Amino acid sequence: MSALAHPQRSDYRTRELIEIFRTSTDEGERHDALELVTVQHMPLARSLAHRYAGRGLDREDLEQVAFLALLKALQRFDLSKDTEFGAYATPTITGEIRRHFRDHGWLVRPPRELQERRQLVSQTRDRLEQEIGHEPNADELANELDLTPERIREAQVAASNLRPASLDATTSEGSRPVLDLVDARVDTSTDPALDDGILVRTAIRRLPARDQQLVKLRFDADLTQAEIASSMGLSAMQVSRLLRRVLDELRSQLSSAGVTA
Repeated sequence: MSALAHPQRSDYRTRELIEIFRTSTDEGERHDALELVTVQHMPLARSLAHRYAGRGLDREDLEQVAFLALLKALQRFDLSKDTEFGAYATPTITGEIRRHFRDHGWLVRPPRELQERRQLVSQTRDRLEQEIGHEPNADELANELDLTPERIREAQVAASNLRPASLDATTSEGSRPVLDLVDARVDTSTDPALDDGILVRTAIRRLPARDQQLVKLRFDADLTQAEIASSMGLSAMQVSRLLRRVLDELRSQLSSAGVTA
């Protein structure tokens, strides 16, 4: 029977190989362990890369980004925790692919100065959100960066010329893209509907760690239930039941906050 049929056995072997790679004093043994564990998880990396193919960037480049992200995940994985490696590696890989899109996936490439300003605004927005407890608007960003609000908005418009593949995926009902709500990073003063995104992200953060991971793998990484089951060491039936419960809980929370789920 294949290793996929026994995800826990597969994860045990993954941990064993990572441990050998990190602790062995035999350089040949370390090399072999890294090669084996990398080959074991290359299908996952390749599958995630292919989800973003056909959106303007070369498939082989996306695969290379995914493979490098896999190596990063192998180096950073915490063996002391119970998380399955596949569940840990998936958001790491998709995050690197998205960053690659942000850097290289322009629909219309603006001047370099505007690209750099967009990046500065993005980094400052993330930092300020942590400091002030809410997503900063254009005026707050302008004050922080000593720029006019118009130049801030110009940088935000430049961001809309990116081709982030994650925004192509819509909810199962065909409504607005899931990640417009889960990972919205737009000035809510120009799009008040995205206030809902803040509520959605807040509701997700309140979930237990495993439930957050389920939501992330299903809607952020866009994995199927079978793929989630394999990466988390669960059965497809367990994943289906858990997702139903988690989504019902989110709908209940969001409904009470006035958001139509």
